[in-house]
Amino acid sequence: MINLFQAMQAFVKVADAGSFAQAAEQLNVSTSVVTRHVSSLEKHLGIRLFQRTTRKVVLTEAGADYADGCRVVMSELEEVESRATTTSKEVAGDLRIVALGSFSLFRLTPLFAEYQAKFPQVNLRVTLTEKRVDLLEGGFDVGIVTEHMIRSESLVVRRLINSHAVPVAAAAYLAQAGQPKTPADLARHRVIAAALDTSPQTWVFSHSGGSGNDSANAEESIALDASFTVNSMIMQKQATLGAMGIALLPLEMVADELRSGTLVRVLDDYAVTNGDVAVSLVYPSREFVPRKIREFIDLAVGFFK
Repeated sequence: MINLFQAMQAFVKVADAGSFAQAAEQLNVSTSVVTRHVSSLEKHLGIRLFQRTTRKVVLTEAGADYADGCRVVMSELEEVESRATTTSKEVAGDLRIVALGSFSLFRLTPLFAEYQAKFPQVNLRVTLTEKRVDLLEGGFDVGIVTEHMIRSESLVVRRLINSHAVPVAAAAYLAQAGQPKTPADLARHRVIAAALDTSPQTWVFSHSGGSGNDSANAEESIALDASFTVNSMIMQKQATLGAMGIALLPLEMVADELRSGTLVRVLDDYAVTNGDVAVSLVYPSREFVPRKIREFIDLAVGFFK
């Protein structure tokens, strides 16, 4: 089967050089290859492109017209390739990012600010969500999400941070409801949790005390019927600050409130083993990544080290 582009390229070289041998030299192939390309093109078109003699090669009238058309097509193709290559190398245009909404509250804005300071020609188009997302269907270049939010299996996934979650409550709530001493005590408390498809909510506790007995590190699963569920950690935090109950939240998200005393860590002799929030950077491919995306990936990985 004829490779039309290669045949057209060889034909134009012969037409410009007036010689099969010179065209072959310019294309860095043998004269027989150039001859075969031109013969295949003539057979494909059903016309003679050159009048050949022992000393020179002359375009026929149809060949001259066809050569003009080939030059236009090849010029347009070079322009298209140039635009595509330039776009992949330039750090400009729109960068579409989908991110875990609650994570943006305490970590992402400084990253975005640093990126735009380095690349002011890039417009960041950020979508915040708490739901599962398909990066490709959504038209996103990169995602900063928890791994359970990823719907596609064909993405590159790079862990950015593993945020430890702790149970917290407002001092005002604990003054009214009392401080739980053991995980089992949570059955008598109001609990704020993420909205899940399955109910009841389950938190798994491991005792971190140094009592030295065999049960010190035993895990205890507590099934809870949350009094308030919402698919936003930001609102979970606000509900906790509003003394609506006990919530399991990333430590980085509540560090300032714990230091100020507006929130109090509960059951601090225990660790919740199934509550950590792993946030990852996801993107569609390792190959042919446009520079604006590659620069963001490199910056994000370094930012969270």
